[in-house]
Amino acid sequence: MRKEVCVGLDVGTSALKYTAIELSTGTVVAQRRVEYARQDTAVGVVPMRMYTEALDHLLGDLVREFMVRSVALTTAWYSAIAPTDEGEMVYQWNSAWERNLDVERELAGYFDASGCHIDILFPIYKLMTAHLLRNMTFKPYGMKEYLIEWLTGERATDYSTASASGLMDIRKRDWNEPLLDRLGYRREEMPRLLRHNTVVGEAKIKGESVVIVPGLGDGGSASYACKAISEVAANVGSTMAARELSPVIRHSSPEQTWTFVVDESRYVNGGISSNGGSVLEWARKVKWAIDEVEVRHGGERFYPWLHGERTPFWSADLRGTFTGIDVQTDLTTLSSAIVKGVAFTLSRMVNTMTHARSCPSGVVVAGGGVRFSEMLRVVQGSVSVPLTILKSFDYLASDGAALSAAEALDVPLDLHHDIETVLEPNDAFRADYEAWIAEAGTVASSVYHVSS
Repeated sequence: MRKEVCVGLDVGTSALKYTAIELSTGTVVAQRRVEYARQDTAVGVVPMRMYTEALDHLLGDLVREFMVRSVALTTAWYSAIAPTDEGEMVYQWNSAWERNLDVERELAGYFDASGCHIDILFPIYKLMTAHLLRNMTFKPYGMKEYLIEWLTGERATDYSTASASGLMDIRKRDWNEPLLDRLGYRREEMPRLLRHNTVVGEAKIKGESVVIVPGLGDGGSASYACKAISEVAANVGSTMAARELSPVIRHSSPEQTWTFVVDESRYVNGGISSNGGSVLEWARKVKWAIDEVEVRHGGERFYPWLHGERTPFWSADLRGTFTGIDVQTDLTTLSSAIVKGVAFTLSRMVNTMTHARSCPSGVVVAGGGVRFSEMLRVVQGSVSVPLTILKSFDYLASDGAALSAAEALDVPLDLHHDIETVLEPNDAFRADYEAWIAEAGTVASSVYHVSS
């Protein structure tokens, strides 16, 4: 007999993951990763059909294996949709986009309400660019809203994903009407704003009716999954982030964190870097020996700003930079500096979030970068709280979505997590970290004329 399950789908930029939980027992009965048939048209620009084709196939398999009662979607934040002759294209966080000072001037009066920062990362930057160029093809929503409408016929989204677009007033928990007017969008074409754990509608999959639930954006969903262990979580993927679930807004903090809405009483605050696994992959591609190196202490430093940098600088103008190099510097030392630079970037965001909330309980760390033990050793030596690694660290976003899917059926679940290891802070790299932080601001301001 097929088991009755709720399913969390993590529709990521690089792969699709899912978690299926048996409703009667609360047991995770399946966690799997599915690769896409890649159809990229440019860096960070992908046809939506790549996602719909993958979902169509996967959902068909799921209803054959299980009695699927509900499905919640979590998707990457920061996507925008534009129709083309070849179909709808999704512009993701890493899609190439030129800075436009006219756009930044136009947005300056609107962002206090949004919880975002003026940066090319956010969809609103792309929407305003298109508007000023008289290109009205961009839709006022991204891949999550597209997928929900594709499944149910209803255009809807959750608060966190709406927040990440830059189009929402986080204090009113509603669309920012003056900004919509400025862009020429009508309120009736905007997605409905819903809690992450409410029913949008139903989808027919292989003749079976399945309840569709919004879920949270991927970062918020991962935090939601592990909230019983810690309300602060960090992710080491192509990008890196640290974030918290909280009843307060921290968008105005000196550390330049962002704030998105979770529901009527909670927010997710966080910092994000564009330079995580993407930098490590660059280093491997150009033959830096980062996987063989034992990270050293020393004054050679690397600022891994290959994609610009978000928290705390929010600038696309920054670039990767070595300092402290002399004629004695060898390739091993530079490889060590690269690993330290990426690790210290994560540590900076972890320390920011834990300091903001006095978090002695530690931080849950997830994402594919958890497998890079030497980088984690540097993070362990430069943070002030324990780092908890869960055995299911690669599925936290789909786990959180599965919880949302269960709650929409009025089946609240307590998801059990097996802890793989806890890394206690040891200050082994504290001096290097503090020197790296102190110099970062000088490099950003003196070399690139960017202030934090």
